[in-house]
Amino acid sequence: MKSFSSGEVAKICDVNPRTVIRWIEAKKLKAFKLPGRGNNRVKHSDLLDFLTQNQIPIPSELIVEQEKSCFIVSVEKQLVKNAQRIARNAGFVTQVYQYGIESGVEIAQHKPSLIMIDSQTSRVDISALTDVIEEKLEYKPHIIVFDEFTDNRIATENDARVFKIAKPIDNYALAMVLDSIVETEQEAFA
Repeated sequence: MKSFSSGEVAKICDVNPRTVIRWIEAKKLKAFKLPGRGNNRVKHSDLLDFLTQNQIPIPSELIVEQEKSCFIVSVEKQLVKNAQRIARNAGFVTQVYQYGIESGVEIAQHKPSLIMIDSQTSRVDISALTDVIEEKLEYKPHIIVFDEFTDNRIATENDARVFKIAKPIDNYALAMVLDSIVETEQEAFA
């Protein structure tokens, strides 16, 4: 998770760095000290909380970073390894689950912007999952389904937020889908 120096927080809040240090000392802004020199660092989530509480506008780059989480549901080690690498290169923070049931509660709690599911090994009914997300959750994540029965390299379902990618996965095809998702997310926050 990203953390910010006092100087970076000062730029975001348009104040002097000494003001940020005073906020930290007064416990108005949560921070931690780095070992060694003891420089202050503010966690991303703590900075967002502070900005919200003090009605300071939140820059779009902070919002986009917060929203870029990815859950990968598969037991295939090579698929997970490749998907994680490509997702991280696209700027996503990844979490891996072996089975869909493990990820269910986490999806509701952490609201990832992207879910990658191996349809053969995850034991997830994809249509049921999309129905539950649509009915129960107040947001719609992008979903990438890895499926060995897909004829095309990349196919979209009825919903433009659901993609199917043939197995074995084509790394380039996955990277292209992730690039389009990142572009869509950035346009949404612009």
